[in-house]
Amino acid sequence: MTMLSQILMIIGLAGLLVLLVTTCIKSTKGPLDTAALKKQLHSLQLKFVSSALINPEAERKEMEILQNKIKTSSNQVSISGDKDLKQLLASNCMYIQLAMTDMNLADRSSWIKFRELMFSFDDFYFHTQSFLPEQPGAQPFLNK
Repeated sequence: MTMLSQILMIIGLAGLLVLLVTTCIKSTKGPLDTAALKKQLHSLQLKFVSSALINPEAERKEMEILQNKIKTSSNQVSISGDKDLKQLLASNCMYIQLAMTDMNLADRSSWIKFRELMFSFDDFYFHTQSFLPEQPGAQPFLNK
């Protein structure tokens, strides 16, 4: 075996080792990151249901961090296949859109940014568009 073929073999084995380690890390972090995102979505849902004060800028920042973590630790198929995550996300998107119908909504620009973050994640992974026309008295609905 020549020196060049030995070097290529060592490089190939090192590449496989790196792939193995990153795959193992992803497979253990994915469920943890998914659980953290679900917990945050559930907490947000409870705030909407109980009419608690919501800071859209803080919620958006936290949600963005959690969404980025799940994107890097899980594959698209496992995210898209999570029915609980889909339901929590759709519910929160509906509540956000309902909040946006309030003509006296404070910090509307932060709500718009928050809505865009949530709807883009929902659309990419679940191909749904949860929306409510911005008209007083309109009823929410989901397109699936």
